[in-house]
Amino acid sequence: MHQILISGATGFVGGALAANFLARGARVLALSRNDPDGMRTINAVVAAAKGCGLDIRGALESHLDVLNVDFAQLEETLDGAALAGVTEVWHVAAEMSYSSHKLSQSFATNVGNSTRLYEAVQRHAPACRRFYYVSTAYVAGMAGGLVKEELHARSHMANTYQVTKWSAEQALHLLYQRHGLPVTLFRPSVVVGHRHTGWAFRNGFGFYMFLNAMVAIAQAGHKELAVDLAADSRPDLVSIDQLVADACALTLRQQQGRDFEVFHCAGGRSERMEDIVRMWGEVAGVRAALGAPASALDQKFDRAVEPNRPFANQEWQFDRSRLDVAANRAQTPAPLSLDELRMLCAWYADDAAAEQAVAAEAN
Repeated sequence: MHQILISGATGFVGGALAANFLARGARVLALSRNDPDGMRTINAVVAAAKGCGLDIRGALESHLDVLNVDFAQLEETLDGAALAGVTEVWHVAAEMSYSSHKLSQSFATNVGNSTRLYEAVQRHAPACRRFYYVSTAYVAGMAGGLVKEELHARSHMANTYQVTKWSAEQALHLLYQRHGLPVTLFRPSVVVGHRHTGWAFRNGFGFYMFLNAMVAIAQAGHKELAVDLAADSRPDLVSIDQLVADACALTLRQQQGRDFEVFHCAGGRSERMEDIVRMWGEVAGVRAALGAPASALDQKFDRAVEPNRPFANQEWQFDRSRLDVAANRAQTPAPLSLDELRMLCAWYADDAAAEQAVAAEAN
């Protein structure tokens, strides 16, 4: 039986992975911070299962264990008794900040904790076959174009998150060469909600940052918005259900091999940014069109979405051919259509509007 150690199970990707592994009969050991009774992690995994349309009631008691971990004392917590049965690791936990002011903290989390976890597993988990590290496809840098599934010797980065994820990949490659525990770099593009249920985390990151801002504008009674984005760029969006399908196919392979692997969990490019902007506006209840920010409102929106503007204005083609071969998939999954994106955004906007209404009443 697979016993999979997961870090970051209270997050969007980690929770979805934990729920889907449990639904497939695997045991899950979830590492969690500030969660002494494990309920924060259990609630997150239950919510993820519901969002993915899964019934894991029987597996929760028999197949899920939560280990409260202080990463500052990782070596003392993760000993041979805790890790003895672990067969695979999915390291998902990360510092997501783009801010250069958090470079030191982000480096300690995304690089330091990743390497320390690898070394603890290599030392104390003799049954572990592979260490899966959730990175980001955007370690490729900001040049756009075709990106192959390989380590990048150099990249032009736009933020701290990219820099520290790139650094973690290099560090894990060095540790693999030194110790031999196989590593898979799993690089999602922009992760969005569930293709069939719409479920997503309401954290305002990535794709949903733009929708969140438009919902707030509509809630304030405004009707029009000019959005300064490139009309013909096509973002690569991968649904959470596609991500977990890829992850499960890799993890449950009978033969995982001993190689160092690099895979792009990409959804493919389909819809033009001009059409997505219009759709965001329709869902939020505001007339949104491309154009230079002229009004004070346009400029405020422009500042709010600035961290993700470079990613919305550039276009990458992430090759995922090696992932499809490893997952024994005959063809690449179809990209999300505009109608599917509209459904995802409608689900998200309903919750976002409700949350903002509650916040307004509280104030």
